[in-house]
Amino acid sequence: MGDKYASLRRAQLHLDFIHANSTTHSFIFGALAELLDNARDAGAARLDVFSVDNEKLQGGFMLCFLDDGCGMSPEEASDIIYFGTSKKRSSTLKFIGQYGNGLKSGSMRIGKDFILFTKKEETMTCVFFSQTFCEREGLTEVVVPIPSWLTRTRKSVTDDPQKFSTELSIIFKYSPFRNEAELMQQFDVIYGKCGTLLVVYNLKLLLSGEPELDVKTDKEDILMAGALEDFPERWSFRAYTSVLYFEPWMRIFIQAKRVKTKHLCYCLYRPRKYLYVTSSFKGAFKNEVKKAEEAVKIAELVLKEAQVTVNRPDKTSLSSAKDVLQKALEDVEAKHKILKEKQRELKKARTLCLIFGVNIESRSQAGMFIYSNNRLIKMHEKVGPQLKLKSLLGAGVVGIVNIPLEIMEPSHNKQEFLNVQEYNHLLRVMGQYLVQYCKDTGISNRNLTLFWNEFGYQNDKDMEKSLDSVQYQRRQAMAIPFIIQCDLCLKWRILPSSITYQEKEFFDLWICANNPNPLENSCHQAERLPSIPLGTMSSVSPSKTEKEKQLREAIQRYHSRLADSQPQVLDKSDTEVSLKQEKKEVSLMKKEKQEPCSDTPEIKRNSSLPNRESAPMEDLSPSPGHNTSFTVSGCCHIAALLKESSQSTSVKETVRKLASNLREILQYFFPQYQLPSEFGYTSVEELAASFELEQCPEQTNKKLRMCFNQIQNVYMAQYERELKRKMQSIIYDANRRGAVNEISLGQCEEKRKITEDKLNNLRVKLAALLQKLQLGSPAGDQEQIDRYLEALLKEDNPLLRNALNKVTTDVGHGLPLEKNGK
Repeated sequence: MGDKYASLRRAQLHLDFIHANSTTHSFIFGALAELLDNARDAGAARLDVFSVDNEKLQGGFMLCFLDDGCGMSPEEASDIIYFGTSKKRSSTLKFIGQYGNGLKSGSMRIGKDFILFTKKEETMTCVFFSQTFCEREGLTEVVVPIPSWLTRTRKSVTDDPQKFSTELSIIFKYSPFRNEAELMQQFDVIYGKCGTLLVVYNLKLLLSGEPELDVKTDKEDILMAGALEDFPERWSFRAYTSVLYFEPWMRIFIQAKRVKTKHLCYCLYRPRKYLYVTSSFKGAFKNEVKKAEEAVKIAELVLKEAQVTVNRPDKTSLSSAKDVLQKALEDVEAKHKILKEKQRELKKARTLCLIFGVNIESRSQAGMFIYSNNRLIKMHEKVGPQLKLKSLLGAGVVGIVNIPLEIMEPSHNKQEFLNVQEYNHLLRVMGQYLVQYCKDTGISNRNLTLFWNEFGYQNDKDMEKSLDSVQYQRRQAMAIPFIIQCDLCLKWRILPSSITYQEKEFFDLWICANNPNPLENSCHQAERLPSIPLGTMSSVSPSKTEKEKQLREAIQRYHSRLADSQPQVLDKSDTEVSLKQEKKEVSLMKKEKQEPCSDTPEIKRNSSLPNRESAPMEDLSPSPGHNTSFTVSGCCHIAALLKESSQSTSVKETVRKLASNLREILQYFFPQYQLPSEFGYTSVEELAASFELEQCPEQTNKKLRMCFNQIQNVYMAQYERELKRKMQSIIYDANRRGAVNEISLGQCEEKRKITEDKLNNLRVKLAALLQKLQLGSPAGDQEQIDRYLEALLKEDNPLLRNALNKVTTDVGHGLPLEKNGK
């Protein structure tokens, strides 16, 4: 069946992908926003979103998007049907769309089909993108009819009349417009010389059969059906579009009524901005560097091929080969230059402007509004003290940031950020700046309840809106400047503070000429927005004493952990060396020069060797990153150094103490094992004693090196295996005990249930007994029965005493009878 549509354009995608791609929009208003982004990127000054009833279609109405943007030519309209191709990314202008996916994913999330009408210059083009058509015709690939006409004559623009006729027949059969006259009427709806009309129909339905978008409840809005969200931006499309753009200039009309778009930065009480300088956000720059590196590799491969071609003996094409080689060389140089620029960009610090203010009109609608390239990505994100329940600190505070694409890139659906780690880091930073904002504005230092009472919030529980009295409305109006947009030049103007101005007077149609301020009552005059004060983040670094205290505490914790893990307690009398003395000895050794001498050898150890009092022996073994060095020096030179440094410890005493330390190390690791034959000694004591008698430093260093290699490679490995075995044994024992405890707990729970059942049965029998003795019948739960019995026992009731005596007398007879009866 697809052969008769062989001449028509295809989107080069499987039909199943269309549905899968649309499901990326979990938030349906995010799908609608994609279509608004296209109008804004097209330079539209006005966008109308409205519904047209049509009971023949699924959902009962069509959803239309009409803008006065630049429109599309037939060639440009043909490009939009392909996924992932967009010229906006390579443009120098800052377009919101970057992926060539918004029109298809957004419209297919709302409905199954759309038809687009666009006008540009002297042509009119229609794009028909329909899942219904492909499904009913049995097509697996998406076929897209794209007929075009001349604007003046309304004649077709085609070289293939048969193809044009096929396209129209498909549109008449599967679209809401049944003939060419109705199609021409849609082009007439585009009131200017250029613009675009998008009609989405066969809308998606809920499980109840109702459409996801509700256009009946509020005739001037588009609502999300069945939404229970607190924030109006999540269930009202009018509220969502009012804050959709960081710098709003496009006028938006929903159901023929103007949306009061907000310049959010200037709608807050006591705004303040902070410049956050950081080099943490490198995700997008790293991708650019990788792309530049790949481009360099490709250019170098082309250069190698050109060099091989030049070196060939075939001289007929030598001149052209040299030209290719020269171009390849220039291309490699250009690619390397681009790579260096990208690498420099990667290292640069970036500045983000964080703006904070208080939403005094609706305290509950607070949080962070994160924009990317002027487009809202995340809203009402709680940070810092706002995450705490029932905390007034940070209540009502709104934070705003507009992140450039090169710093942090949003996802394809523009509802998340690709780098989640960098986004979470940004939220933590904004939480810190939020606390700083509260300090700078004095909100954290004053009584927060009194602060909110000034704006009509009478108690802490009233977190929604302030009171509607004129007093509080006037107070709020005086606290925030009244800013409005001109319908002609689209500039924002500030009206003078006066209670006589009401927003509704200027809302539907307002131009600069209506401004009573003579400095801004003309569209030719520049836009002057209110200045926002600049704040600074106070960074209090810890003092020197605090740093030393933190360092000492960290060292104590480290040594405590080492002491806990040490399997053997050493004899303190043999190993005690003060930290002060050891520091002096190490500093002395550092000054020593290596000179050959046949006198008493001195062993110099690395200054990083820990104190013998606080560190276990295994820490003194040489690690892979530190080499324990042993140097021999003349005693004459040592004596001179000792005299210069006024040290009282003799060289022999120093050697003796160091040898004692080494003895302890060796005895720790060689208590159960004999020394290897290479050492020439049968015991550790003989080896340690030889250190002081040895006159050749090279021989001493060799022996010590052998000892430490043996410790590191053999005995440390044995020690680690033994420690691992003990840990596994402890874990196994803990798991076994846990299993036994679980079984015991289950048995106790069964016993408790049996006892509880017996107690309940006893209460039931007791209640029956009381009723039989005509002492009343307590009703209700167990606690009520217990309280009734206690009250009954406290009363001096003769009838109760007689009954109890009778029961006591007969109880011996009743129980056996009852048991026999059973």
